Amino acid sequence: MSKAQAILDDFHASNLPFRIVVIGNGAILETTSKLGPKSKLSVSPKTGDKLMTFASEDASFEFHVKVDQITKITFVTSERPLPDGENKTMRVSRFLNEKGEPMCSLILADSSDDSVQWFDGMNERYGQEVNL
Repeated sequence: MSKAQAILDDFHASNLPFRIVVIGNGAILETTSKLGPKSKLSVSPKTGDKLMTFASEDASFEFHVKVDQITKITFVTSERPLPDGENKTMRVSRFLNEKGEPMCSLILADSSDDSVQWFDGMNERYGQEVNL
């Protein structure tokens, strides 16, 4: 199992909700979901790419990641101002390709102590930047 697969498996096993952001050519997709409950590794019959798929039980939601295209994963914590003057802590994991461009970002959508502890644990386990 590659390190990218292991990290994605950790996201799946966390059972936490993430704001999933995917930027494509001329479009941006954002949704909030857990990565699962279904998870599987397969090979695309069209391209031969290794795909890690996360899906809802009824497959009405599917998120496919081309694992071998991930060359770096970063774990970033930052503050974002809210309209009421308060700040919101953002915990963002970015998956980058060989050009350093984002393939997707997973923003932790839960700010509970358990979620923060999980994210901090990922940072401790893998570091802020994971070069693959």
